[in-house]
Amino acid sequence: MLLEGLLNQNRLNINCSIACMIHDREDLLERYDSVNLNCEVLITSEAVYAKLLGKGANINAGNVVVTDYEGEFVQLSGGTLEDGADYSGKFVIVSGDLLLKGRGVHAFENAESVVVAGTVYYPESCGQSLLSRVQGEKRPYPDGAYVLLGDRELPRILAEIPSDARSVWVAGEVSALEESALELAKARELRIACDRLLIYAKAQEVYGNLFGTSAPELVPEGFTVTGPLTLDETAALYGEKLYVRGALFMEEKACGCLQELQAILVKGCASLPSSCAKAFRAIGRADSYRIYEGNLVRINGWEYFSHERLKTMVDRGEKITLEINGFAVFGEDVTAEDMGAIAALNCNGFLILPGEAQGALDGKMSKINGFTMDSAAVQQMAGLSLEELIQKTIGKNFQGSNVNAEIYFLP
Repeated sequence: MLLEGLLNQNRLNINCSIACMIHDREDLLERYDSVNLNCEVLITSEAVYAKLLGKGANINAGNVVVTDYEGEFVQLSGGTLEDGADYSGKFVIVSGDLLLKGRGVHAFENAESVVVAGTVYYPESCGQSLLSRVQGEKRPYPDGAYVLLGDRELPRILAEIPSDARSVWVAGEVSALEESALELAKARELRIACDRLLIYAKAQEVYGNLFGTSAPELVPEGFTVTGPLTLDETAALYGEKLYVRGALFMEEKACGCLQELQAILVKGCASLPSSCAKAFRAIGRADSYRIYEGNLVRINGWEYFSHERLKTMVDRGEKITLEINGFAVFGEDVTAEDMGAIAALNCNGFLILPGEAQGALDGKMSKINGFTMDSAAVQQMAGLSLEELIQKTIGKNFQGSNVNAEIYFLP
């Protein structure tokens, strides 16, 4: 039977940045019933690729490189290449970002091939023929600029760069919220080019000429900038005006916290209980909203819901909105009346619940990316009790192998 077969499969799960599967000398793949491969880049030979496809492997890869190269493979995690680096005749695998400086631009000139999961940064004056063997994202930077990769706060930039540097190029965002740092950058006559700039609106008027960017994000005066935020009693520590970059989440019990704020701006999605929507609208706004009823319960993995738990919630008049990334199991004695505790449900995975309860839940499931199963039918098909089914599904009796690595080489 299909379900029983899936539960008893001997599976190989590989999660990595780069998977290099050129040979299968030990017939490792033959030992498994199924293969799940999740990676940014798959490097494989025609023979191994055919074997994977023949087994019906589930392959999720951003880039697939098929090669029959038989020479030396070299692994690099990223970093900076300068003078002396030479990978002639080698197949180079780079799992991170790579910065080429000086004579380092010649490192791959005669390489067999270079596969990069990140980005290769090179001087604008570098001839394209030097990078013709590089497969992956490539991005030039201005000659003579001091290069920084990743997001930076302005005080950190000032501490990192040499005292005589005047031109800085940042592959990422610059956060320039401190006036003292802006004054110092102005005194040093810096010119900072960046992908994005976060700066107060009034400071932009005075110091904007220090930066070169096509996407300045202007923060209103008096607002404290935070990252993704759960609004609770600690929010008062940030001040009375909040500028939230990312998602905002709040529970019904935290609604009173809104009274302590004068204003709140959310550059992302605000997840709010319906009972707090009016109070939030009075002082704030967000790019988008996720309004839910009762308490929001997020499941990343799995969770079991018993009849007693749900009935108690119904008796108290409590409701929950379920967001499931994984699966949820409802006890065999869960009734349709128990579903009164669930206001709404989104599921990226699957549900196991009695048929009567499933019928009562149908109108509350706004999004299902997966499937629902009747617990009695599942047990009959699989020949397992509900407890045994849970154990197999969560992996207590898992048959197979899990590999989690930055770079995976098939022996």
